[in-house]
Amino acid sequence: MENKLWIAISKPILLPLLLSLYLIRSSKVSSVYIFALFLNWISNVLFLSEAINYVTAASVLFIISRLFILLKVYKEVKLPTLFPFVIGTIPFIFMFIYLNFLIFEEISFQVFIITIFHSISMSFMGGIALGNYIMKNDKTSKLLLVSAIFYTFNILILGVKFYYLDLPFLKPMSMVFFILGHFSLLNFMILSEKENFFIINQK
Repeated sequence: MENKLWIAISKPILLPLLLSLYLIRSSKVSSVYIFALFLNWISNVLFLSEAINYVTAASVLFIISRLFILLKVYKEVKLPTLFPFVIGTIPFIFMFIYLNFLIFEEISFQVFIITIFHSISMSFMGGIALGNYIMKNDKTSKLLLVSAIFYTFNILILGVKFYYLDLPFLKPMSMVFFILGHFSLLNFMILSEKENFFIINQK
């Protein structure tokens, strides 16, 4: 219902709770993943404000956090060739091109640049996830792909909400996808770390 008090109380605790779960369950804690969550948390707090300076800073931090997530995912996945990555990126690129086409006339040049960078980073993550799923098709690859899809829907719905069709249920729906995306990624991190730990010990 867009209760601002409830949002201000609940939104800042989501990622610390996620981090707590990660620290409890992880067999090999990743400083890159923790730093990405920290940047994302700052971004979430800044997004509570509607001031343009805070929103811009939040958007930039959000993109940077995504780049660190990309780095961590890339290290965990290790695709053997670029071909599955290129194939996997195509559907995500088309989705974000469509989003940018929808909102292009409603946004400033500054917001458009941020949107382009975010679209590229999310397309790369989707490409790695889908390419990894095509190559492996195991539980870990499924979790990563599901996470990428949830994140994509989160961004698409927010873009439509703020710049194209302002329906009241879109923002809470996007938040659900945001949480599901993070939770799926958390489980991917934990499972892939366990698998890599097992492989190292076997050697």
